[in-house]
Order: sequence, then structure tokens, then C-alpha cells
Amino acid sequence: MLRKYAVKNMTKQTIGLVGAGRMGLAQIKHLVKAGYAVSCCEQADTQQTKALALGAVLRQSPAAVFAEASIVYIAVGFDPEVIQICRGEDGLLSSGRKDGVVVVNSTCDPELMIELGAEFAEQGIDFLDIPIARGGWAADNGTLLAMVGGEQSALDRVTPSLGTFCSDIKHMGPIGRGQVTKAINNLLLWLNGVGLLESAQIAESYQMDLEYLRDVLMLSSGRSAAMEDWSKMTFTWAAKDMQIVQQVMDRYELDLALLKVLGTRTQTAKSEREARHAQGKDWINAGK
Repeated sequence: MLRKYAVKNMTKQTIGLVGAGRMGLAQIKHLVKAGYAVSCCEQADTQQTKALALGAVLRQSPAAVFAEASIVYIAVGFDPEVIQICRGEDGLLSSGRKDGVVVVNSTCDPELMIELGAEFAEQGIDFLDIPIARGGWAADNGTLLAMVGGEQSALDRVTPSLGTFCSDIKHMGPIGRGQVTKAINNLLLWLNGVGLLESAQIAESYQMDLEYLRDVLMLSSGRSAAMEDWSKMTFTWAAKDMQIVQQVMDRYELDLALLKVLGTRTQTAKSEREARHAQGKDWINAGK
């Protein structure tokens, strides 16, 4: 079933995608299901095979993708990859296009988005920063949240295809504001996550059953998305997310003591959570 923003594509419009990782593959699946052709650039052989199996066609470079798709989504993990895709040899800025829309679905530094937006604008190309949230399970179901930075007219152009994998699309303002929204969302998630790791130690000091305590807290003001989805809280991206927050803090000379501590704590949160789970000292243990 198509999502509320999606429009069934009857003309086999080609959509471009650079990066066929965990999120990118889900995007391909939903786009193809909605009737779009997908032109994809991906470096890893294993991911290329998966993209082909989902119905995408492979191209050698981002520029080659942009040559045949007026809308290109970028779905990679880190800022340097986004920079290479946009500014590198055979990157999107070297494609020669004078129109189209480039959409960054990656979680990035807001300032990088502002810089790239200006560079694409010089070539007549619209640019949107649209980080997506809710995780891999939402990507599989097509129920991601899109937090949009950029012009409304550009968003209108991409909404039919974006809506194939996003059930909620929220326009947050000019370029960069999508990433600011995602950064705040993520720091609140990791703040709650680290809080759960540390509060577990208080409960253990009194020999309390963590799983039962969680059930009770879920009925009260202590409830959070981190607590509710604790079984999916791997902290894989926590350190990277807090690096982005730190960049913003440094840029605007923000002295935010709690977030400085959180940045340090997220460095070890993943291994700490894994160790506690292996020891059976977790909010949700095996079998739950």
C-alpha cells in the first residue's frame, strides 16, 4: 500500500540513489514497488548485488546517475562520503546538469548542507537536506520520518518519491534546518539511552528487577522512546551523532555542560550496553 505522500508513478520516472546500504536498499525497494526506475551508484560488490536484486540498475558514478535522473537521493553514512559524492571527480557537481534536485538523506553537519546548497544553486540545481529518522525497521516498512531543510518548491518536486519510504514529511525551514532537527532528535535519544545505562546501576544497587522496573516506568513520566525500543538501542551511531552536535557547539561557542559529558559517554555506550546484555543485566534480556 502506498503511503499518504506517495503517488503511483505511471511514467516509469527514473530516480537516482547514491549509496545502497541499510537505508538505501530499503529506499530502492519502496521506489521500485511504487513504479519508479532506480539508477544507483554503489561501491561495495555485496551491496551492488542486493541493489540489482531489488530492481535497480547500476551506474559507475554519481555523475552518471544524475545524467539520467532529475532527482538524486544520497544515502551514505558520513560527511566525507557526501562531500566526495557531490564535489569529487565524477561527482554530482561535475555532471553538467543545470536543473534537478539533490537530496541528502544522510545525517550530516548542518553547515556542510548550507555550503553544498550554495554550490548546487550556482548550477541551477535545487538542494534539500532531508535526514530520515526512526531506524531500519521503519525504513523496511516505509514509515520513516523526513525532516526537511530547503525550499518548499523543491520539496514539492520530490514528495511523490520521498513519500514511498516516508510516512511523515515535515518542512523545518531553509537548508540546514533538517540536519539541526535531526541532531536535536538524536542527542535527546542518546541522552535518554545513556540515562538508562546509568540508572540501571542505581536499581541494581537495591537488587531490583530491571525488566519489571522498566514495565512500571513505561506507565509513568520516565517513559521514553529509548526505553520503549531498548531492544533496538545499539548505540551504533551515537558517537558520530554527538560529533555533529559538538561541531555545532564549537561553531556557535555554546557552553553546554551536559552535552559535553554526553559526547564522552557515547564513546563507550555501545560496548557497555553489549556487556550488560551479555551478563543478563539489561532492561530487556534475551527472549523478551
